Amino acid sequence: MSAFDILVENLTKRGLKPETHKSENQFFFNNSNERFLHTKYIITEIDSCFFCAFDSFGAKAYTSNTYVGIYTEIGLHTFVDCRIYKKDWIDTFLRIYKVKTGVRYIDDNLTISSKSRYKPTELLSESDVKTFLEINQCINPLKIIIQKEYPYILKNLEYKLMAGLETDVWIYKENELDTFLTKGVHLIQNIKNASA
Repeated sequence: MSAFDILVENLTKRGLKPETHKSENQFFFNNSNERFLHTKYIITEIDSCFFCAFDSFGAKAYTSNTYVGIYTEIGLHTFVDCRIYKKDWIDTFLRIYKVKTGVRYIDDNLTISSKSRYKPTELLSESDVKTFLEINQCINPLKIIIQKEYPYILKNLEYKLMAGLETDVWIYKENELDTFLTKGVHLIQNIKNASA
């Protein structure tokens, strides 16, 4: 059984009704038999949030993409583009557009990257930061994303500002999925409530 099928089964066991999609587009270049693009995703609604698992593989460089996340619409009325990560020494080299919030428990534990220079101080309580760090111990890498019209495959949420908890690892094992769904949905709902 594939990781895709295990994830669908584990979501169904939890009483969720996942919608699935798989597509394969094959193109032949220079008499090769390489598959050009294979895409699959799973979407389900859970407690006013959307769980989305997306995976694409392309034979061409930089066309592959994998992410799993929990997303919801938030009520901020300003342009926001923000990514929040667990603080790491490598952030000095990897992260651009870093901002400090001036709130010690946020700045000591998280790295915030924002082109819009947004500081999410009103969205993150100290307990939310602790919850994020707990999830990060089980599922790594992990980030909080605040962005308009993201992820792109959630068509019914176009033109909306979204908050999401996301990893680029395919989560399908029961213990990881339990942590991600239970604590992750709670965290994203807290962010949504704080933005109202």
